Amino acid sequence: MKKLLLLSLAGSFLLAVSCKKKDLGGFVKPISFSVKLSYEASVSGLGLRQDSVLVKITNLTSGTVNEAYSTSTGIANFPSIPPGNYTITATVSIKAAKYTELSGTAVNEDVVFNGNATSQSLTTDQQTLDITLSAGKLGDWVFKQIYYAGSNTSRGAVFRDQFFELYNNSNQVLYADSLYFAQVFGSNVTTNNAANAGYLSNSQYDWSKSIGMTGTRANEDYVYVRSMYMIKGTGKQYPVQPGESIIIAQTALDHTKPYANNDGTTQGITDPTLTIDLSKADFEGYLVDYKRASFVPTTSSPTFSPYKWDVDNPAVPNLDVVLAISMNDMILENLGRDAYVIFKAPDSDPRKWPSYPAPVETSVTATTTLYPQVPVRYVIDAVELQRVVETQRVPKRLQNSLDAGPTNVSGGEYTSQSLVRKTARTVGGRKILKDTNNSANDFATKTKADPSKSASSFVD
Repeated sequence: MKKLLLLSLAGSFLLAVSCKKKDLGGFVKPISFSVKLSYEASVSGLGLRQDSVLVKITNLTSGTVNEAYSTSTGIANFPSIPPGNYTITATVSIKAAKYTELSGTAVNEDVVFNGNATSQSLTTDQQTLDITLSAGKLGDWVFKQIYYAGSNTSRGAVFRDQFFELYNNSNQVLYADSLYFAQVFGSNVTTNNAANAGYLSNSQYDWSKSIGMTGTRANEDYVYVRSMYMIKGTGKQYPVQPGESIIIAQTALDHTKPYANNDGTTQGITDPTLTIDLSKADFEGYLVDYKRASFVPTTSSPTFSPYKWDVDNPAVPNLDVVLAISMNDMILENLGRDAYVIFKAPDSDPRKWPSYPAPVETSVTATTTLYPQVPVRYVIDAVELQRVVETQRVPKRLQNSLDAGPTNVSGGEYTSQSLVRKTARTVGGRKILKDTNNSANDFATKTKADPSKSASSFVD
């Protein structure tokens, strides 16, 4: 009888524990979370709508995405989510006519406001996070296609076949003359450095702490770059019609066929179907002359040797190399830990812009690397990339007003895939590409990069 009683009590205990575990989802109690939205100061008094802002939260461990729309008071509620680390994005589109009515400033396109917060630890019930919505720049040039992933490391062209495509998204002729392309420098740590000197709360560099920095908006009003290239022209030498584009290749050669490298060897190709022909590119990044000009002979390297794979195509104009820090060619990082900007500076000379050391540097010597400071007001378009796997991603380096959501090709590095900006609509046969300043929403993955500029190079 005692044995039966003990068994009964044990069964009741196990049932209670089982129920408790089931109720708490594996002993993890869900929490409630809210986002409080507000508009940036420059438009906060216009009376822009606070309802229907789409807020997405992504769990950085599981990849699970939850969505909610804000109420009329600008609150988006998530009543039951697992505690953890999250990335939060918010976006709302204001009709062009409504924005013009409220602001008094005429715009032809709908104005999109975005907000973003990365790596947020949500562990306490009833937490509220404030997010500011910022309007992106409304530029005429946009990145249409970015082929950074490269192709197979043994059967393809690795990184040699990279390119990007710039598109005239306006209804007027634009000139590519004096258009700059730059790669943004930033911290690539994957650990939390928020508490360390020289870092922001999201573990990205805090440029206000850089030695010699002046002003109080070093992080808000500027980006800092590790490369800078310019299309050199007379002013109207390179017209680009509405709905047309230019291809800028790392190396403007046909990568589906063998060619001679700078060291006299032949660059072969095992599987031509994995790579592309860039011999008809509009421009290419050729760094040999730039590297030769800055070469300093040493005992071990008494003479200059051109980088093996930086081969020049004399039929394709070279970009003017303004700056290329720690690189032998115009290489886009295959992993995707990169960010790009295009800009024009008609009233300023970028070669004379101030340069600063990384904020973690404690002293400056003759060998310290300095990074030019590019004013955000000159930036026409910007795209930030990230790795496919969430846990391998690095701190966001672009301001939300430039790009609120990083993107990536779905397959990752060396897959022959490219990013292509989605088509928003077609007017009179001209494709207008989606540009909400949120690359996560604006781009899609193309199975194989396509530099043809034809209908096949677009995605809907």
